[in-house]
Amino acid sequence: MKPIQLTMTAFGPYKGTEIVDFRLLEDHRLFVVSGATGAGKTTIFDAICFALYGQASGEDRSESRSMRSDFADDSTQTAVELIFEINRRTYRIMRQIPYLKAGNKTETTARCEFFELTADGEIPFVDRQIVSEINRKIEELVGFTQAQFSQIVMLPQGEFRKFLTSDTENKETIMRKIFKTEEYREVVNRLKMKRDEAQNRLVEEKSKIEGFIRQIPTVIPERESLIFEVLSNEYRNVSQVLDGIVNEAEFYSEKMVEDEKKYKLTYEKHAEMLSNYHVAKNLNEQFDQLEQLNKDMETLTAEIPSVTLKEQRISNAERAAVIHEIEGHFQQLHNEAEVRLKEWNHAVKEAQEAKLSLDSIEVLYKQEESKQEERAQVTERLIRLRDHLPAVKELAIKESTVKSLEQRLLVSHEEFIVSTKRSEVEKEKLNLMKAQIEKMEFDVIPLDEITEKMSRVESELKIMQDHMKITAEVMKWKQQKEKGSVVVRKLRDDFTLMQNLWLNNQAALLADSLQDGEPCPVCGSEHHPTKIHRHSEESVTREELDRSQIELTKIEGSYQAVCAKYENYLEQLEAKELEMKELQIEGNLEDLSAIKKELTEQAARLRATRDKLPGLRKALKSQEETAAATQIAQIENEKKVLEQKSLIDKETTLLQREIAQIPEEMRSLPALQMKITEVESNKTRLDIAWQSVQKSREEARGKLTKAESAEYHCKKTFDECSDKKANAEARFKEALELSEFTSETEYREAKLSESERRILKDQVMDFKQRLHSTKEKIVDLNARLLGKEKVDLIEMHETVQSLKAAYEAAWTEMNKSTEYKTALVSLEASIKRTGEGIDELERRVGKIANLYDTIRGQNELKLSFERFIQIDYLERIIQSANERLKDLSNGQFQLLRSDRQETRGKQSGLGLDVHDGYTGQNRDVKTLSGGEKFNASLSLALGMADVIQSFQGSVSIDTMFIDEGFGTLDEESLQKAIDTLVDLQKSGRMIGVISHVEELKAALPAILEVKKTREGHSETKFILK
Repeated sequence: MKPIQLTMTAFGPYKGTEIVDFRLLEDHRLFVVSGATGAGKTTIFDAICFALYGQASGEDRSESRSMRSDFADDSTQTAVELIFEINRRTYRIMRQIPYLKAGNKTETTARCEFFELTADGEIPFVDRQIVSEINRKIEELVGFTQAQFSQIVMLPQGEFRKFLTSDTENKETIMRKIFKTEEYREVVNRLKMKRDEAQNRLVEEKSKIEGFIRQIPTVIPERESLIFEVLSNEYRNVSQVLDGIVNEAEFYSEKMVEDEKKYKLTYEKHAEMLSNYHVAKNLNEQFDQLEQLNKDMETLTAEIPSVTLKEQRISNAERAAVIHEIEGHFQQLHNEAEVRLKEWNHAVKEAQEAKLSLDSIEVLYKQEESKQEERAQVTERLIRLRDHLPAVKELAIKESTVKSLEQRLLVSHEEFIVSTKRSEVEKEKLNLMKAQIEKMEFDVIPLDEITEKMSRVESELKIMQDHMKITAEVMKWKQQKEKGSVVVRKLRDDFTLMQNLWLNNQAALLADSLQDGEPCPVCGSEHHPTKIHRHSEESVTREELDRSQIELTKIEGSYQAVCAKYENYLEQLEAKELEMKELQIEGNLEDLSAIKKELTEQAARLRATRDKLPGLRKALKSQEETAAATQIAQIENEKKVLEQKSLIDKETTLLQREIAQIPEEMRSLPALQMKITEVESNKTRLDIAWQSVQKSREEARGKLTKAESAEYHCKKTFDECSDKKANAEARFKEALELSEFTSETEYREAKLSESERRILKDQVMDFKQRLHSTKEKIVDLNARLLGKEKVDLIEMHETVQSLKAAYEAAWTEMNKSTEYKTALVSLEASIKRTGEGIDELERRVGKIANLYDTIRGQNELKLSFERFIQIDYLERIIQSANERLKDLSNGQFQLLRSDRQETRGKQSGLGLDVHDGYTGQNRDVKTLSGGEKFNASLSLALGMADVIQSFQGSVSIDTMFIDEGFGTLDEESLQKAIDTLVDLQKSGRMIGVISHVEELKAALPAILEVKKTREGHSETKFILK
């Protein structure tokens, strides 16, 4: 990155717009920035860093709003613009700082933009001109983050020696930002999660196995056995439980065999008795059936006389049925003769009426025949009227056409007026919509900035909330740790007291066995003048001591877990506080929440406005089409009115000519048509009357002929039917005399219909079948029950129920034994399977915990995995730095990575020592003098630049800015530092140095002079030698 032009407006001590044009340096790539203290030398470097990254170069100037000039006018917007070059392509970036104008409650809008400068003009270098996209693009283009840029390209005041003298933790933070080693630290977090997950699973599996053991008394009944003896012990292991389960399962296996035998025996007894019961029940049912059949036989015998009468009734009815057929034929002919007589009488009447009708029609016929001359006159008159009709019709049509055209003209003229007004209204709507859209588009311009600001506030709010939660956890576990410490301390004291009592008692037991003259097995002395005595009231057994030790171990384990939790949350709290410090998060949760709420409301309002814009633009397009359509309609309507006026004038002229050619009395078409209709009606009436009387005369003659023929045929048919009736009546009387009936009355009483005869026959047949079936069943049952008696079923049923209850109880007992064994086998398998899983989990927890402790730095070297990776980068930096430090220190000093561990258990591995070639000893870099520290820091910074560029080969470091430090050098060291800078400048880099040292100003070829004006603000200018 090579700066071309820097423009600062109301920035720092620069009141107005200050332009630093680096092109004025021409071929001079090495220059010094000189000026009085507070003039604004460092502000130039801050402006470059702010233009690129939105932050100043030093940590103490990280708040961008504080960089607004105190001299600036209230109306002047604070902004920084930088034009720079990378890989022969030129770019322009500009950032504005929001500020609060006098009398306003809200700040001005922050703005940023990033363009590439080409021969064709400026081209946006990002899709959206918002902070997040510009920052991401800058890091991609420059190749450095802001932290890397501040360590390599721009060494700010106070930061220059920070990397040299800082401790391991600070170096770790710096190198994490520069070399992006966060992912290695994340490995620690992931391993911690895996360790916690494995520990939780181990606890769950142990709880699961305890749950299986607690299930045992719930699935089998308690009895005196090995398993319940084990369960009653206060301390038990899984192996004892499994032995007890196996023993109990074997017991229930044997019991299952015994229960099955008992069940089979009771079931067979029940089955035998149940079979006997069903046989006896069937015998009793047969006796009951025989009794019922005898009753049915008595009832059937009583019905025999009535059945005999039914048979006689059927015989009489069948004889009467033969005579009934002859009677039916006679009755049919009798009815037919009556019908023929009525038809003959009706035919005679119709013939008389036809003769009278013909006579009256003949009179009317003669009257209409006499009107022949009148009909001819009416026809001739109608012809004359119709000859005038075409001309009058044509005249009426033309008059109607003219009136229609005049009416259409009125309508078209009205449409023209309406369309003109509508076109004006639509144009006004269009103008209003355009103005509304322009205003809304202007209103939503700050949305991207507000969205980005809201995202930043949400991130800070989330970090602050996390900090509060972690702080609460730290306080909670700290309290538990303090309480646990008290409990552990008391338990340790109690255990120590019990242990001393137990040892004293053991010593007393040994003392009781000592004899004078025999050596003591402890000290070897043969004299025992003073023996310790046992105090029975304070005796402690070995079991009590062991239980106390187990309880102490358990409580200590819980306490260690609490301590680990506390340390874990404490580490998280420190990391979160460091993160808050790096991000400069200030204020409280309520303020951030209020800011977030206000930003959310603003963004919601602007989004709502923005969301309305597509619809409004669509509506605008539609309105434009509508306005154009209404204007076209207006033009079309005007054209239509002119055309219709011309047509009316033409048609009126033709009409006047035709009216003059027709007589006045014939000009009215309605009067002419009415007269024609009247004559046509009169002619039609005369024609219809003549045609009607002719037709009626013919019809009357036909009816008379037809009626006379019908009368003749009806008389003939009646005579023939009367003869047939007389013959049929004679046959019926003959058949009645030849039958066995004594009178016609007896014959008629005997008559039955076919269905009634069939019903009686079916009843007689059914009775005979029932009678026969009952007799056969009685004979069969008497034969089968001969010599047998009824059985008492109540006693047998009680016996069956008793045997059933016995076999059901045996079945239940057998099933219980089976269930108990199955449950025990299942529990045994579950406990074994879970126990194997616990063994595997314990091994896994041990491996993960050891690995977790190792890579997080809980090892002998206090070295974490991330720091191990960073050591490689550091040693490369040291190697590159020593090449320059050797020259700057005349071979006296060489930087070394320190192997010493930090005090108070702090993390180690990134400390720096210096080897003094004059003394041959290593010592801390903090013991170097000011000038020596400057040379070491400069060498280290240049070495870091070399290493970073080697890892990011596509990145080219064309510029370096150094702020202060040269004043601590002696004359020789200063010259060597200048030589080093000259060598760097020869490699193609532009190097700017802020310094008050006159020798440096004299030695460098160009000076950027910064001066304060009388008003207090600053100005700049280049001085070339």
